[in-house]
Amino acid sequence: MRLQEFLQKPKSTTLEDIELQFQMLAYIVAKHYGISLTEVLNMTPEVFTQSYVWAIAIDEQKIKEQEKANIENTSGNETVKVDYSFLELEDF
Repeated sequence: MRLQEFLQKPKSTTLEDIELQFQMLAYIVAKHYGISLTEVLNMTPEVFTQSYVWAIAIDEQKIKEQEKANIENTSGNETVKVDYSFLELEDF
């Protein structure tokens, strides 16, 4: 329940909020790189920060590519099947 309340807050205001925010950032890094939270928590602050920045940058790029693909797929470029069987008629 604490987590749901934290996620709905616009700002981190308490020490508990800051702790939950750090856990969330650690989770993002762990999930992006496919490593455990223990490995993330053992990173130096510099490595953690750089890992987080790259994870967010890559995720944003994937979202942009997905949005671009969605636009291209819905841009009205529909394939229409055409029946050319009339070309086989003798009168043509």
